[in-house]
Amino acid sequence: MEQPGNRPRPADPPLGVVMPGGQGSHPGVVLGAEAYGVNPFIQGVQQRLVGLGYAAAVPDYYHGEGPRDVEAYDDFTEVIEHIGRLDFTCGARDLAQAVDTLRATPGVVPGRVCLWGYCTGGTLAWLAACQRGDVAAAVLFFPSQPRFAELGPRTPVHPMDLLWQLTCPALFIYGDRDPVMPPELLADLRGRIGRWGVNAEVRLYAGAGHSFSAPRGPMRHGEADRAAWDDAVAFLRAHTED
Repeated sequence: MEQPGNRPRPADPPLGVVMPGGQGSHPGVVLGAEAYGVNPFIQGVQQRLVGLGYAAAVPDYYHGEGPRDVEAYDDFTEVIEHIGRLDFTCGARDLAQAVDTLRATPGVVPGRVCLWGYCTGGTLAWLAACQRGDVAAAVLFFPSQPRFAELGPRTPVHPMDLLWQLTCPALFIYGDRDPVMPPELLADLRGRIGRWGVNAEVRLYAGAGHSFSAPRGPMRHGEADRAAWDDAVAFLRAHTED
């Protein structure tokens, strides 16, 4: 059986840090891209956050080997295959290491660096936040894998079972019709947050399914997307500004 220690560590992914204009120090955000990887959608999110005054970085956790069609919002065949091959341990480390890179970037306030992720990138941001005790906050848009289909070298522990290690304020965002987070699992998530004293909240958006922030396609829910964006930005500001 393949052991984690025997797998070569991929080369560090390219990390483009985009800084806001103007002088002064800025909070920072490491973005976990949705399962399509670093595509126009996540680059648009990066630019929107930069426009709000945040330094933003998007690591390529696929290391250049992600889906060829990065905007196939009507056909999920290829992206599902890539999710199935993704090493979540390496991907989470990519985001965790990007926090260090952003913290060391001139013009970034080290104590105000956050994580923010979508879909599979939301899962990776969740895992990365559990690895670290020094991020200011985590914004998790509909993490796709609260529980993995099975455990193995690339998925050694369910994110739900690591929730007790989440030490930063966290916002979980889901649609109330998301099959990834059905009512029984939602109750379990909320129960663990309360039982373990986790500083986290869960917000549901009426009528929305999974990945409702997609720029187009059958999963998009514009009203939920706009409301969730406003809530996420307010949450981020609450934990990164004086």
